[in-house]
Amino acid sequence: MPNGYNDRPDGCADTGTSARPDSDQIDRRLVVTPRRAWRMLDCGATHGYELLAAGELDSYLDGRARRITVASIEKFITRKLATPRSGETRGDLVEPAVRARKRTREQAR
Repeated sequence: MPNGYNDRPDGCADTGTSARPDSDQIDRRLVVTPRRAWRMLDCGATHGYELLAAGELDSYLDGRARRITVASIEKFITRKLATPRSGETRGDLVEPAVRARKRTREQAR
């Protein structure tokens, strides 16, 4: 039944936004929970907490809740992409099919 304040039966003001944030709002967060950070990094909790202990990610406690900065997650990913694995060059990351096509073209010459 309308209460005169708004047309919603639960008495809540309709702001025109849904309760769940869209992906643009999530991407603009400054900090995330460890669980969300592990999802962003596609890693498990053990590895995630190892990254925290090693100083690879910045975090702080808000009361009892740990928060990890999204900027530190982005910096970690950038560092990982910039550092080739041992014995690997950036050229090694090219898909094998692409390399095979290049070889075929070179042999045809």
